[in-house]
Amino acid sequence: MKGLFTALQDWTTVELIYLALGALLVGMEKAGFKGLSMLVVSIYAMVMGGKASAGLLLLYFMLADVFAVRYYYREASFSIVRKLLSPAVVGIILGTVLGQYIDDVIFKDVIAIVILTCLLLSVGPRWWEQQEGAPGVIQTVGFLTGFSTMIANVSSPILAVYLLSLHLPKVKFIGTVVWFFFLVNFVKLPFHIWVWETIQWETVGYSLLALPLLGLGFVLGLFGIKRVSELSFRWLIVGVTFLAALRLLLS
Repeated sequence: MKGLFTALQDWTTVELIYLALGALLVGMEKAGFKGLSMLVVSIYAMVMGGKASAGLLLLYFMLADVFAVRYYYREASFSIVRKLLSPAVVGIILGTVLGQYIDDVIFKDVIAIVILTCLLLSVGPRWWEQQEGAPGVIQTVGFLTGFSTMIANVSSPILAVYLLSLHLPKVKFIGTVVWFFFLVNFVKLPFHIWVWETIQWETVGYSLLALPLLGLGFVLGLFGIKRVSELSFRWLIVGVTFLAALRLLLS
């Protein structure tokens, strides 16, 4: 994979702005603005390519996880996290195997399809809303979450739909999501390094350059989460993300 520092010379000013904005939005996502990751993944896949962007974004999410876990470290339902984790690992392994056998064009199409599916789940009928206690539901949610986060670095809508059905308090909801993805991202890391080879020293260096923007985004997210209308923001992100995913699918 082409070194990311070398690739900087080939990116336009607009593309660099997109990449910087993406880092800012990842920080805001980890502060509680769920749904932003779908927009970021779409933009990065268009600018950098599907697989190359997957490795860099994983590092972004892991660095932002540090801020999020520090802030929400007591606010989580760890029993739910434990139940979700095992099936999520199975989904990650399947996603890794699938990603080995498809080229970047198809990979970007798969990312777009996963994102559009997540959007439908986040705004459509919540078919499992009354089935949270049914056998196999939490295992299915864990598996789908693991698979989609490995392939496309998005899956929070799948998990969010399930957690919303449990009527968790807002802070407990955010904390559960934060801790789950903090652990899941560590599971994904060796597959990106040694199987897909999407993380190299250049990738690590570039992610560290983005650290101030990730931190700034997290602070802005904490400031805004209590002040922005959740419904209005949600529909804005849904609309913009839909257009970005559609463009990625048709490009």
